[in-house]
Amino acid sequence: MLLALLAGLVAPAAQAEGLATEPPVLAAVATLDREIAAEIQAHGIPGLAITIIHGHDLLWHHDYGLADVARGEKVGPATRFRLGSMSKLLTGLAVVQLRDAGKLDLDDHVTRHLPWFRLAGDAHPAITIRELLLHLSGLPLDAPGVSWTDRVMPTREQVIQAMPDVAPALPAETTWKYSNLGYVLLGMVIEAASGQSYVDYIGAHVLGPLGMTETLVEPGADSPHLAIGYGSRGPDGLREPRAFLAMGAMTPAAGITATSGDMARLASWALENSDGPVLSALSRREMLRVHADYSDFSGGEGLGWEIKPAGKGLRIGHAGKAAGYAGKFEIEPATGLGVVVLTNADENGPGKIADRALDLLGPAIAAATPPPPAATADPAWQDYVGTYGADHRDCAIVIANGRLAWQDPAASDPARTRIYLDPVGPDRFKWAGGNLKGELVVFERDAAGKVTRMLEGG
Repeated sequence: MLLALLAGLVAPAAQAEGLATEPPVLAAVATLDREIAAEIQAHGIPGLAITIIHGHDLLWHHDYGLADVARGEKVGPATRFRLGSMSKLLTGLAVVQLRDAGKLDLDDHVTRHLPWFRLAGDAHPAITIRELLLHLSGLPLDAPGVSWTDRVMPTREQVIQAMPDVAPALPAETTWKYSNLGYVLLGMVIEAASGQSYVDYIGAHVLGPLGMTETLVEPGADSPHLAIGYGSRGPDGLREPRAFLAMGAMTPAAGITATSGDMARLASWALENSDGPVLSALSRREMLRVHADYSDFSGGEGLGWEIKPAGKGLRIGHAGKAAGYAGKFEIEPATGLGVVVLTNADENGPGKIADRALDLLGPAIAAATPPPPAATADPAWQDYVGTYGADHRDCAIVIANGRLAWQDPAASDPARTRIYLDPVGPDRFKWAGGNLKGELVVFERDAAGKVTRMLEGG
């Protein structure tokens, strides 16, 4: 069943199995497995599914515990969990896709697509689609009529009717302020711009092309393989099951359900850097970069995707917690890793597990990957070696580690200023780093063929 569900995610079996069975990876997975089991035991989590990928390769999938405690049904590869706010990943993707199709502009006022949109004391709100995506709209956390305590969610029509009585919490663009209401409105923008229901649009234009066939945009209480959600742990250590909650208008913000394998497909796609049927490579990169800083500068918001620094790189994704479920979705572009953790418990632990998975598997992948062959300098590069003078500075061109490099000869440790140069043609190189990264370095010769000058940065 696991192989069937993950078919298409994984590259040729020999390649996937080779990396997944390397000793450093096996050791990291074994450590993670023990730690997850301990976390489940310590916090009484009924069920959990985790999938870890490296690019298109499946590294590890494991299911723990029960999807339905009363019936003794185990979590399996087909088990669906509510995504909570991880639903926003798909909503943001759909908005960018519609922008690329010319159906909307991110700087459109919301009223262009939702003419009925009003706020208390403001008959013509100037809030834009971009501000909704980036949580810069200043709108309240939840839609009118939402009660997580009473487990009541409004319909689309109820939200529309109540909006004129909703006052902004803050003026737009004041600061980053998380808003589920903003994503409720984005779901309606998607409908208005596409001419389809949110369910139909996401299914046909996002889930279908990504191969996420086990994902349900609008699940029902009788949806097959849906794990029972459980509430917070009581003083007796037990968690009470929660009745199914129809999300209504909150679906684009928190209502989608999926398997960990399907979410791993999304992670694999997000790690690509090529054009495809969902988004172009350019739009994908735009979606996954910081557009708005968090107020404490701990990270920032992409177009529906959250971004935070980790080590020397970034981790991109979203957490989700709603109606008796919690999870975390993360990719780490620097290592090519993606991890999905889904649980059926009202618990904050999935984020810690996802981060731990990346902390363990990143070094393991590096240890299991053969180092690239050592660079070998072209003997002809000796022509360029020397010191070059100009009015504003001197520099040295050297050969180091088999590569041509620029460095500051006046520095106390010139190697610390070293920037490598990559060959692109006769007497032509490109900066591999620094402020001029990607720009040309051109060496000029005299009539006798001797190098006499270097042009850098124009």
